[in-house]
Amino acid sequence: MKRILIPFVLLLAGCPRGEKLGAGEWKPIYIDGDTVCFTVKKEEVLTRYSLANNGKAYQRLIADEHVNLSYPHTCFIVKLEKGVLYSATYSLNNENYQYSFIIDNDGHLLDFGSN
Repeated sequence: MKRILIPFVLLLAGCPRGEKLGAGEWKPIYIDGDTVCFTVKKEEVLTRYSLANNGKAYQRLIADEHVNLSYPHTCFIVKLEKGVLYSATYSLNNENYQYSFIIDNDGHLLDFGSN
């Protein structure tokens, strides 16, 4: 496991954060089991979202463009697997954000942070 994890972490650390690609600032999303919420604040408006897994093969799980959603309609049920890297990009109030995480084998969420 360490042989896989170390190159993976080094790869992530060496990657650009994505702002130059329009991915935006780092901002965590709310995750509780298989419920994913891009915001839980009723005053925020979700206008674009995408959640993908980067497991054995890249797969976009949920996505939509040109929406106008407020909480609780910013929450989705998504089957999240353990040991898989997930990437989210989304727009709230016309600001772009990104977030990456993995769920370990014990079910704990590991946030890859902004740096």
